[in-house]
Parts: sequence; C-alpha cells; structure tokens
Amino acid sequence: MSMELIHTSVQRGIRGDNGFATACATRGLPPQLESVLAELSSYDFDTSRSVGGDVVEWAHRIVKSGSKAHTILSRVAPCGSDWSGRPNRVAHHLVVEASERAPAGPAWAISAFAGFATAVPVVEERASGPVIPSASCGPRRPEAWESAGFDGGWAGIVACTLLDHPSSTCFVVLPDEMDCLGLVSDVLALIPEERRWFITFSTRPQRMPASVTCQLRFVRAGASGINRILGEPGARRIVVARGQSPEPSAAVDAARAGETVQPSIQRPVRTSVAPVVRNTPQVQEAPSRPAVAPPKVGRSMPRASATSAGAASPAVSMSYPGVDLSGAVHAAPRSSGTPVGGPRTDIRGVPALAWGLFIYSAVAVLIAFVLGILSLL
Repeated sequence: MSMELIHTSVQRGIRGDNGFATACATRGLPPQLESVLAELSSYDFDTSRSVGGDVVEWAHRIVKSGSKAHTILSRVAPCGSDWSGRPNRVAHHLVVEASERAPAGPAWAISAFAGFATAVPVVEERASGPVIPSASCGPRRPEAWESAGFDGGWAGIVACTLLDHPSSTCFVVLPDEMDCLGLVSDVLALIPEERRWFITFSTRPQRMPASVTCQLRFVRAGASGINRILGEPGARRIVVARGQSPEPSAAVDAARAGETVQPSIQRPVRTSVAPVVRNTPQVQEAPSRPAVAPPKVGRSMPRASATSAGAASPAVSMSYPGVDLSGAVHAAPRSSGTPVGGPRTDIRGVPALAWGLFIYSAVAVLIAFVLGILSLL
C-alpha cells in the first residue's frame, strides 16, 4: 500500500517541530525516508536564481533508503503565506509500491491523482496512504508539445535520448516557463510501457541528495547559472525552440505519427561466459552419488557397459545460451597407471611397493618361525 508525506510551514508539525516541518505522514513511514523527502521539499522563490522550466515541480524520482529503493511521485508549489507571514510552499510526496505502478507511466499517474495538497493541511498522522490511479495507454501524438508551439518531433528526440542513454542526465532547455507535466506525459507515451517507470524526471530541478535518481530535467533558457548546470559531466542537452524542427530521424517520424519510439543504439548481446565461483541458478550441480569402496585385489570386476556408465555419470547441465559445457564433467585426465575399463586381477596392476611389503612380511614370519624352533631346542 502507498504512503505519503506533506511538508510545509506549520506552527507545530506531527514531530513537534515548527516552521517547515512534516504536517502529514502515513503511519509507519521510515524515518530515514522521511528525512530525504523533507530535503526534496525545498522550493526556491527567487525567480532570478531558479532554473526550472515550470513554476510547479512535478517529479518522479527513485530514492534509495537503506537497502530499498522507493518510487516517489511529488508536487511542490507555492501556497501563499504561512502563519508568520512568510512565503510558504507545500510539498506532497507519494511513496508508490511496485504493484501500484500504472502501466500508463508515472507522469500519467501524477496527472490522474486528484489528491495533491495545494494548501496547508490539517496536521495529522494518517493510518493509510492514498489510492494511486491505474490505467494503460498506448502511444499518441505529442499534442502538448504541439499546443505549446513546438514541433512534435522534439518529443521523439527526448524519448530516444532517454532510451539510448539511460544512465545519463538529460536536460530539456525550454525558451520560457510553461506547464511541463503535459510535455513529460507525451514523451513517456512514446516509450514502451515496460520502460516508463524507469524514467525519472523533474520539471523544476534543484539540488538533490546523492541517494536520489532523476534523469530527465526541464530547465529554462537564459536562467542564471544555466550554463554551469548544463556543463554537468556526461549530461545530454536538448534545446527546444518554437518554429524549429529537429533533424529527420526514425524517432522524429514516430513521434509525429504517434507511434512507439525505439532506441537508435543497438547494444551488443553478451555471449561471453563468466567464471562460476559458487553454485548459481545458471549452474545445476550433478546429483551426488554414494561412495563406492575400491575393489579388493584379486576380485574381478566386470567391465562397465556403455549404457550403465552413461546412467551412472550424469553430466552437469549448463544454461548459458549457445555454450555447451556438458562434457566438462568427463574431461578429467585419467591416471596412466589405471587401465581403461576399471581395475583388473592381472598381477602387473599390483604396485611394486605392495610386493615389497609382502616379501618383507614373509621373511619376518620365516625368521620368527626359525627362532621359535631354536628356543625349543
């Protein structure tokens, strides 16, 4: 079940603190996660300093807390003045479980959720989290981009960049502030459903903790310090302007036609086999066989037939594609002293040391017998 946290300026929060504090939270919310969400609740009211592409921050981020990664949907926006007369903002975060992820994607889930707080709520601890809407949607024309005066092909460029470079930050530079949530929804609609929740985004990015992942960020051209932000190592930038069309590509054509965008970089299929250090699901051990006592010298052993040998020595089964290692269990070298087919009664197979011990024992017995006879005399 989902959980939530609302962070705003109050006289007394549910933890007993005042000022910007937790006003509402679901009972059982992990303290470490609450601390990170409080840090993500900041809002820069200085328009000359902020670089966001939207007045409201709509965000989908992955927050690592302890050994678990949490899916977070957020809305952070101004909400007038607080009890002391200072500018106030309200941040509402939803912690979404894996089973609650709508196939339509995180941007759709944010736009469909009608319970985001837009004003200071009643301070309380809630017993359960809200219900996250769910639905499925296929690809469509990027109408929000076209309504904003952009060529719809830009949505395809953004979608293709996210698919080609999943570990890189992607900055979309807009000419001015606008409603960016619709732009994100159009981009994610062009991405296959199974990949949509892997795309994280923010429409008004700010400094984030190292434990937070945010890939797609919308910023405003001409903002103070924008060049420093765009200079982030490994970051991709897409500068969008009205009246300009992107260079022709398969992604551009797919977006204009309202079809799914496919990655342009085909990653090679890995065919190498990693060494096996311990038993893994890819390697199944052969069933253990009971130990067989070695044959005694002098007792003949029947030569094993091909059928019985095959039944008694099952091969190790490997699931590596295209690689057959089933013969590895039979690859151990045979000792040169052991003939093929098992031990025989031939005296040539008896080691020289055994013969020496036998002769020594016989001589010792003979001497003892002679000494016994002499003692009787």
